[in-house]
Amino acid sequence: MQTILNNALPFFALIFCGYAAGRLNLLTATAAAGVNTFVFFFALPAFLFSLMSSSPIAEVLNVPFIEAYVLASLAVFGLAVAGGRMLFDVGRGEAAIQGLAAVLPNTGYMGIPLAIAVFGREAAVPLVVGLTLDGVLLIPLGILLIESEKGQGESPLRTILATFPTLARNPLIVSIFAGLAASAAGLAPPTPVNNFLDLLGGAAGPCALFALGATLAGRSIAGGAAEIGYMTALKLFVHPAALLLTAAVIFDVDPLWTSAALLGASLPVAANVFIVARQYDLYVTRASGAVLVSTAVSMVTVSALLLLLA
Repeated sequence: MQTILNNALPFFALIFCGYAAGRLNLLTATAAAGVNTFVFFFALPAFLFSLMSSSPIAEVLNVPFIEAYVLASLAVFGLAVAGGRMLFDVGRGEAAIQGLAAVLPNTGYMGIPLAIAVFGREAAVPLVVGLTLDGVLLIPLGILLIESEKGQGESPLRTILATFPTLARNPLIVSIFAGLAASAAGLAPPTPVNNFLDLLGGAAGPCALFALGATLAGRSIAGGAAEIGYMTALKLFVHPAALLLTAAVIFDVDPLWTSAALLGASLPVAANVFIVARQYDLYVTRASGAVLVSTAVSMVTVSALLLLLA
């Protein structure tokens, strides 16, 4: 219980501060967008580059973990898509959004700060590896399903390849691979650069949590309770259970990586799901509701998981 009070309570309190600022109009939508821009384009990339460039490449390329993560995510994604089509009679596009909601955790804004607070800086590495796999595998897979329903006649390979220019411009993905390249080449940034990255990256956690709360203040729930509940349950319960099975039983992943990955999988639906839904004007309200509801429920479920891990 003391672990929860020491780590989770301040963490969620910071999210609530951002939410209260948004609801009370202390932070306008434009101002909240500015905070998000700072986090997404500056603070988080600085932290991710610093983390990955200082991590041995052999440690990052943890094959058992990658296998466990990919297997669990693909299994839950497939379950969510098949279940959504059967239970709610939705098309492939809507089912793809449900699948993405079931497997994409809010790693950048929630997972990394919380993992560091609970397990230490080294626990952020598996979450960053998972974030990379989400970007290069799961998001293109979801987009492939969405595009297949549009009937544009493009081949699956062309559809997948069309998503990579967008990923190549994503500052989080770019900073991760740049850090990995620096680590593989044995390049250590000079002291002034390291100090700059530490200063800028140190703002990532608090600003990300505050920005997340402010962003949630603009979300709303307008019907679709069953579908929102379906996505929330898959993300908060089924995804962590699947990852625990693959990491701890099937592939015997390192305990620290397993604990950090389990914490990451238990996080709420990522804002990226809403972004994809809005980009295709598909299932937008349900995706927004899933982000909001899963974040609220995760305050209880993540705290309970921390108690179990403690």
